[in-house]
Formats: sequence, structure tokens, C-alpha cells
Amino acid sequence: METSSIILLVVSASISFALGRTIMHFRNKKKKAAAQKLTAKALRDAPPEVESKNKSKRKRQLQQIEKSGKDRV
Repeated sequence: METSSIILLVVSASISFALGRTIMHFRNKKKKAAAQKLTAKALRDAPPEVESKNKSKRKRQLQQIEKSGKDRV
């Protein structure tokens, strides 16, 4: 084989590899975004937890919610 044909083969193989990797990158990115949307929707649509009959536990849960609300701001 001539040098020019070897160079052409290497260049075309590298372009093919790069194109394939780019396509797979964007495909995986799209799948990840769809999975996150599905997870977020499932969390939003989940029924609320049943309130505990234990008064101390309810108080502790309310304190945790208030504390997490302050941390977000």
C-alpha cells in the first residue's frame, strides 16, 4: 500500500471513531435527561406520607423540614 492510502485510511478511521463517540455522548446525555425528568415526575406525583401518630416523631419531622427549608435559602 502507498503512503497516501495509509494516511487516508487512518484519517477516515479517526473521523469515524470521533463521530461515533460524539453521537453516543449526545445519546447518553439525552437518556440521562429523560431519566431525571421521569424521576422528578415520579417524586412529584407520589402520594404524601401518612402523618405519624407519634407526636414526638411528628415534631422531629417538622423540625427537619424547617431546617432543610432554611438551608436552601
